Amino acid sequence: MAIQELTGKKGRWIYIDSVNEETENYLKDNFKFHTLDIEDVMSEQQRPKLDVYKYYLFLIAIFPYYDQENRRTRGLEVDIFITGDTLITISQKPFPAFENFFNKIAQSAKFKKMWLDKSPSFILYKLMEKLFRESYAVIDLIDNQIGRVEDNVYENELKSVAHDLAYIRRSVLTLRRILDPQRFTLATMTNINRDFIPQEMGDYFDNIHDYIEKMWVEVENFKDMIDGLHWTNESLISQHTNRVISILTFISVGLMPLTLLAGIYGMNLSRLPLADKPTVVFGLFGLIALMTIFLVFVIVRNRKV
Repeated sequence: MAIQELTGKKGRWIYIDSVNEETENYLKDNFKFHTLDIEDVMSEQQRPKLDVYKYYLFLIAIFPYYDQENRRTRGLEVDIFITGDTLITISQKPFPAFENFFNKIAQSAKFKKMWLDKSPSFILYKLMEKLFRESYAVIDLIDNQIGRVEDNVYENELKSVAHDLAYIRRSVLTLRRILDPQRFTLATMTNINRDFIPQEMGDYFDNIHDYIEKMWVEVENFKDMIDGLHWTNESLISQHTNRVISILTFISVGLMPLTLLAGIYGMNLSRLPLADKPTVVFGLFGLIALMTIFLVFVIVRNRKV
């Protein structure tokens, strides 16, 4: 575990890049946080939540990202404590965007003065704004995927569409699960009345809340689009199947006279009609075959099946 710290005029930012026993001991030894909050930090797969106490705030935020290797959307959890003079952020696993943001401030006197000379809650605002804006790349990616699938649906590329729709649907459902509870937590943060959070920060957090609402609207639109593409694809597959079955049925019916004649003249009987005139029999077979082929051609040409 690495604990890094940046200090400004009005507070400090402590960045912890992993969760283990050392993290638990550090929090217990240096801060008077509620035991249940520390347990939440140590637990895996938490949902977004917000706990507000008299002297500090505890927030679990989850930022969506796209796992290219497994072709699915996932969420990275960040546990956050805010006191009067300290912001503590704890990343559950390596988070490159998070680490880059921290290093950017640490290596620039300009950014350090710009952000660390203000309250810890302002640093949190800038952090969440950056990470949620980077998470918007997931929205753009899903939008492009839906566009490609839509083209495949209307170009009758039916084999891969159902599989691709299933992957996109899973990503959309994951985004809904990540964003929905955070709409509530951010709405709550805009109205927090505590001494350790300046009153004007409500407007800043409201800006992030508006951004999440925008992402939520996009995700809801994706859900409707996927449902529409699913039913369209199912309808096209059904129509294609019906056409194939209709043609096969017609061919089968057309071959029934030939099958009947072949069955009759294949029997070992001495008094079959025209048994002594094989030319006429074969001519009859040929006539029926030509009629069947002609009717199939006419029906397919006129698209009646």
